[in-house]
Amino acid sequence: MYSREIKVMPSDSSCIGSIKLKNLLDHFQDTAGLAVDDIEGTATELNARGYSWVLTRYEIDFIESLPVLDEKFYIKTYHDPSHGYNTLRVFQVESEKGRLIIYAKTSWILLDLTAGRAVKAAAHLPEIITSDNPEIDSNFREIPDFEDSEIIKTITKQVTFHDLDYNSHVNNAIYFGWIFDSTPVDLMNYELKNLSASFRSGARLGENITIQIAKLGDSQENLFAYKILREGIKKPSANFLCKWERKS
Repeated sequence: MYSREIKVMPSDSSCIGSIKLKNLLDHFQDTAGLAVDDIEGTATELNARGYSWVLTRYEIDFIESLPVLDEKFYIKTYHDPSHGYNTLRVFQVESEKGRLIIYAKTSWILLDLTAGRAVKAAAHLPEIITSDNPEIDSNFREIPDFEDSEIIKTITKQVTFHDLDYNSHVNNAIYFGWIFDSTPVDLMNYELKNLSASFRSGARLGENITIQIAKLGDSQENLFAYKILREGIKKPSANFLCKWERKS
Protein backbone atom coordinates (compact mmCIF):
# COMPACT_ATOMS: atom_id res chain seq x y z
CA MET A 1 0.00 0.00 0.00
CA TYR A 2 1.36 3.39 -1.01
CA SER A 3 0.91 6.30 1.43
CA ARG A 4 1.31 10.04 0.89
CA GLU A 5 0.96 12.94 3.32
CA ILE A 6 -1.06 15.95 2.16
CA LYS A 7 -1.65 19.33 3.78
CA VAL A 8 -4.71 21.37 2.81
CA MET A 9 -3.28 24.53 1.27
CA PRO A 10 -5.14 27.80 0.59
CA SER A 11 -5.43 26.82 -3.11
CA ASP A 12 -7.20 23.60 -2.01
CA SER A 13 -9.62 25.28 0.36
CA SER A 14 -13.22 26.22 -0.36
CA CYS A 15 -14.94 29.32 1.03
CA ILE A 16 -15.96 27.29 4.10
CA GLY A 17 -12.44 26.06 4.76
CA SER A 18 -12.74 22.41 3.70
CA ILE A 19 -10.82 20.94 0.79
CA LYS A 20 -12.62 21.26 -2.55
CA LEU A 21 -13.88 17.95 -3.91
CA LYS A 22 -12.15 18.49 -7.25
CA ASN A 23 -8.82 19.17 -5.52
CA LEU A 24 -9.18 16.07 -3.36
CA LEU A 25 -9.78 13.92 -6.44
CA ASP A 26 -6.79 15.54 -8.15
CA HIS A 27 -4.73 14.47 -5.13
CA PHE A 28 -6.11 10.93 -5.52
CA GLN A 29 -5.08 10.81 -9.16
CA ASP A 30 -1.62 12.21 -8.44
CA THR A 31 -1.13 9.72 -5.62
CA ALA A 32 -2.09 6.82 -7.89
CA GLY A 33 0.46 8.03 -10.42
CA LEU A 34 3.20 8.27 -7.81
CA ALA A 35 2.32 4.80 -6.53
CA VAL A 36 3.06 3.19 -9.90
CA ASP A 37 5.99 5.33 -11.08
CA ASP A 38 8.42 2.56 -10.17
CA ILE A 39 6.16 -0.16 -11.57
CA GLU A 40 4.77 0.98 -14.93
CA GLY A 41 6.43 4.38 -15.29
CA THR A 42 5.05 7.88 -15.36
CA ALA A 43 1.97 8.87 -17.38
CA THR A 44 4.15 10.10 -20.25
CA GLU A 45 6.27 6.93 -20.16
CA LEU A 46 3.15 4.76 -20.21
CA ASN A 47 1.80 6.80 -23.10
CA ALA A 48 5.07 6.32 -24.98
CA ARG A 49 4.61 2.57 -24.55
CA GLY A 50 1.25 2.91 -26.31
CA TYR A 51 -1.14 2.72 -23.36
CA SER A 52 -3.39 4.97 -21.31
CA TRP A 53 -5.61 4.36 -18.30
CA VAL A 54 -9.31 5.26 -18.63
CA LEU A 55 -11.61 5.63 -15.62
CA THR A 56 -14.96 3.80 -15.80
CA ARG A 57 -16.38 3.74 -12.24
CA TYR A 58 -16.00 5.78 -9.07
CA GLU A 59 -17.53 5.27 -5.63
CA ILE A 60 -16.81 7.46 -2.60
CA ASP A 61 -18.06 7.27 1.00
CA PHE A 62 -17.49 10.29 3.24
CA ILE A 63 -17.23 8.83 6.74
CA GLU A 64 -16.20 12.11 8.34
CA SER A 65 -16.19 15.69 7.10
CA LEU A 66 -13.62 16.77 4.52
CA PRO A 67 -10.19 17.91 5.80
CA VAL A 68 -9.92 21.66 6.36
CA LEU A 69 -7.34 24.38 5.71
CA ASP A 70 -3.89 23.63 7.22
CA GLU A 71 -4.99 20.13 8.24
CA LYS A 72 -2.69 17.24 7.35
CA PHE A 73 -4.03 13.89 6.20
CA TYR A 74 -2.84 10.75 4.47
CA ILE A 75 -3.96 9.24 1.19
CA LYS A 76 -3.32 5.51 1.02
CA THR A 77 -3.88 3.54 -2.17
CA TYR A 78 -3.55 0.04 -3.60
CA HIS A 79 -4.75 -1.73 -6.73
CA ASP A 80 -6.10 -5.11 -7.83
CA PRO A 81 -5.66 -6.05 -11.53
CA SER A 82 -7.33 -9.46 -11.23
CA HIS A 83 -10.72 -8.52 -12.73
CA GLY A 84 -10.34 -9.24 -16.43
CA TYR A 85 -10.33 -5.96 -18.33
CA ASN A 86 -10.90 -3.98 -15.13
CA THR A 87 -8.21 -2.90 -12.70
CA LEU A 88 -9.61 -1.72 -9.38
CA ARG A 89 -7.97 0.87 -7.15
CA VAL A 90 -8.87 1.93 -3.61
CA PHE A 91 -8.11 5.27 -1.96
CA GLN A 92 -8.31 5.73 1.81
CA VAL A 93 -8.07 9.14 3.43
CA GLU A 94 -6.92 8.96 7.04
CA SER A 95 -6.38 11.61 9.69
CA GLU A 96 -3.00 12.17 11.31
CA LYS A 97 -4.25 9.93 14.15
CA GLY A 98 -5.23 7.15 11.73
CA ARG A 99 -9.01 7.63 11.63
CA LEU A 100 -10.62 6.66 8.33
CA ILE A 101 -12.20 9.82 6.87
CA ILE A 102 -12.98 8.82 3.26
CA TYR A 103 -13.07 5.50 1.41
CA ALA A 104 -13.09 5.50 -2.40
CA LYS A 105 -13.08 2.69 -4.94
CA THR A 106 -12.40 3.09 -8.66
CA SER A 107 -12.34 0.91 -11.76
CA TRP A 108 -10.05 1.48 -14.74
CA ILE A 109 -9.46 -0.07 -18.14
CA LEU A 110 -6.14 -0.03 -19.98
CA LEU A 111 -6.50 1.40 -23.48
CA ASP A 112 -4.21 0.28 -26.29
CA LEU A 113 -3.73 3.58 -28.11
CA THR A 114 -2.73 1.98 -31.41
CA ALA A 115 -5.62 -0.48 -31.54
CA GLY A 116 -8.06 1.93 -29.91
CA ARG A 117 -9.50 -0.74 -27.61
CA ALA A 118 -9.29 -1.99 -24.04
CA VAL A 119 -6.78 -4.75 -23.24
CA LYS A 120 -6.18 -6.85 -20.14
CA ALA A 121 -3.74 -4.95 -17.97
CA ALA A 122 -2.31 -8.09 -16.38
CA ALA A 123 -1.28 -9.35 -19.82
CA HIS A 124 0.09 -6.09 -21.23
CA LEU A 125 1.58 -4.65 -18.02
CA PRO A 126 2.54 -7.77 -16.03
CA GLU A 127 4.67 -5.64 -13.72
CA ILE A 128 1.48 -4.32 -12.04
CA ILE A 129 0.67 -7.77 -10.65
CA THR A 130 1.52 -7.78 -6.96
CA SER A 131 1.04 -10.34 -4.23
CA ASP A 132 0.95 -7.98 -1.24
CA ASN A 133 -2.18 -5.97 -2.15
CA PRO A 134 -5.54 -7.13 -0.77
CA GLU A 135 -8.34 -8.17 -3.12
CA ILE A 136 -10.89 -5.45 -3.92
CA ASP A 137 -14.63 -6.16 -4.19
CA SER A 138 -15.69 -5.62 -7.82
CA ASN A 139 -19.30 -4.68 -6.95
CA PHE A 140 -20.27 -1.03 -7.33
CA ARG A 141 -23.50 0.69 -6.28
CA GLU A 142 -26.16 0.77 -8.95
CA ILE A 143 -26.84 4.18 -10.47
CA PRO A 144 -30.55 4.26 -11.40
CA ASP A 145 -31.77 5.54 -14.73
CA PHE A 146 -34.24 8.36 -14.13
CA GLU A 147 -36.16 8.28 -17.41
CA ASP A 148 -39.43 8.31 -15.47
CA SER A 149 -38.36 10.85 -12.85
CA GLU A 150 -38.93 14.57 -13.11
CA ILE A 151 -35.86 16.52 -14.16
CA ILE A 152 -35.67 19.35 -11.63
CA LYS A 153 -32.65 21.19 -13.00
CA THR A 154 -30.79 21.43 -16.33
CA ILE A 155 -27.46 23.16 -16.90
CA THR A 156 -25.55 23.64 -20.15
CA LYS A 157 -21.79 24.12 -20.28
CA GLN A 158 -19.11 24.32 -22.93
CA VAL A 159 -15.89 22.35 -22.46
CA THR A 160 -12.93 24.71 -22.08
CA PHE A 161 -9.16 24.26 -22.35
CA HIS A 162 -8.58 23.87 -18.60
CA ASP A 163 -11.25 21.16 -18.35
CA LEU A 164 -9.06 18.77 -20.35
CA ASP A 165 -6.47 16.27 -19.16
CA TYR A 166 -3.42 14.75 -20.86
CA ASN A 167 -5.67 12.55 -23.02
CA SER A 168 -7.54 15.65 -24.34
CA HIS A 169 -10.78 14.58 -22.64
CA VAL A 170 -12.54 16.27 -19.73
CA ASN A 171 -10.70 15.21 -16.58
CA ASN A 172 -12.79 13.12 -14.19
CA ALA A 173 -12.32 15.60 -11.32
CA ILE A 174 -13.89 18.34 -13.48
CA TYR A 175 -17.09 16.30 -13.81
CA PHE A 176 -17.31 15.98 -10.04
CA GLY A 177 -16.85 19.72 -9.66
CA TRP A 178 -19.70 20.33 -12.11
CA ILE A 179 -21.96 17.93 -10.22
CA PHE A 180 -21.09 19.42 -6.85
CA ASP A 181 -21.79 22.99 -7.94
CA SER A 182 -25.03 22.18 -9.78
CA THR A 183 -26.73 20.27 -6.93
CA PRO A 184 -29.87 22.10 -5.73
CA VAL A 185 -29.03 22.11 -2.00
CA ASP A 186 -27.54 24.75 0.29
CA LEU A 187 -23.85 23.94 -0.09
CA MET A 188 -23.04 25.98 3.03
CA ASN A 189 -25.14 23.69 5.21
CA TYR A 190 -25.10 20.30 3.43
CA GLU A 191 -22.26 17.88 2.75
CA LEU A 192 -21.83 14.78 0.62
CA LYS A 193 -22.22 11.40 2.31
CA ASN A 194 -21.68 9.16 -0.69
CA LEU A 195 -21.18 9.51 -4.40
CA SER A 196 -21.14 7.08 -7.34
CA ALA A 197 -20.18 7.68 -10.96
CA SER A 198 -20.09 5.74 -14.20
CA PHE A 199 -18.18 7.04 -17.23
CA ARG A 200 -18.87 6.00 -20.84
CA SER A 201 -17.19 8.58 -23.06
CA GLY A 202 -15.13 11.72 -22.65
CA ALA A 203 -16.19 15.17 -23.78
CA ARG A 204 -13.71 17.21 -25.81
CA LEU A 205 -12.71 20.83 -26.23
CA GLY A 206 -15.51 23.10 -27.45
CA GLU A 207 -18.30 20.54 -27.03
CA ASN A 208 -21.55 21.63 -25.44
CA ILE A 209 -22.63 19.36 -22.60
CA THR A 210 -25.89 19.27 -20.66
CA ILE A 211 -26.27 18.23 -17.01
CA GLN A 212 -29.71 16.88 -16.08
CA ILE A 213 -30.59 16.41 -12.40
CA ALA A 214 -33.46 14.44 -10.87
CA LYS A 215 -34.35 13.99 -7.21
CA LEU A 216 -34.93 10.39 -6.17
CA GLY A 217 -36.59 8.68 -3.24
CA ASP A 218 -38.49 10.25 -0.38
CA SER A 219 -38.96 14.00 -0.53
CA GLN A 220 -37.11 14.30 2.81
CA GLU A 221 -34.03 12.56 1.43
CA ASN A 222 -31.53 14.55 -0.59
CA LEU A 223 -30.66 11.84 -3.09
CA PHE A 224 -29.98 13.07 -6.61
CA ALA A 225 -29.20 11.36 -9.92
CA TYR A 226 -27.37 13.16 -12.71
CA LYS A 227 -26.76 12.66 -16.42
CA ILE A 228 -24.08 14.36 -18.46
CA LEU A 229 -25.04 14.48 -22.13
CA ARG A 230 -22.80 15.41 -25.03
CA GLU A 231 -24.41 17.37 -27.84
CA GLY A 232 -25.68 15.07 -30.61
CA ILE A 233 -25.07 11.87 -28.63
CA LYS A 234 -28.11 10.16 -27.16
CA LYS A 235 -26.44 8.00 -24.50
CA PRO A 236 -25.08 9.84 -21.44
CA SER A 237 -21.37 10.48 -21.29
CA ALA A 238 -21.52 9.92 -17.53
CA ASN A 239 -24.04 9.11 -14.79
CA PHE A 240 -23.83 10.11 -11.13
CA LEU A 241 -25.66 9.39 -7.88
CA CYS A 242 -25.12 11.59 -4.81
CA LYS A 243 -26.54 11.59 -1.30
CA TRP A 244 -26.36 14.81 0.70
CA GLU A 245 -26.95 15.31 4.44
CA ARG A 246 -27.24 18.38 6.62
CA LYS A 247 -24.03 19.10 8.50
CA SER A 248 -24.14 18.06 12.12
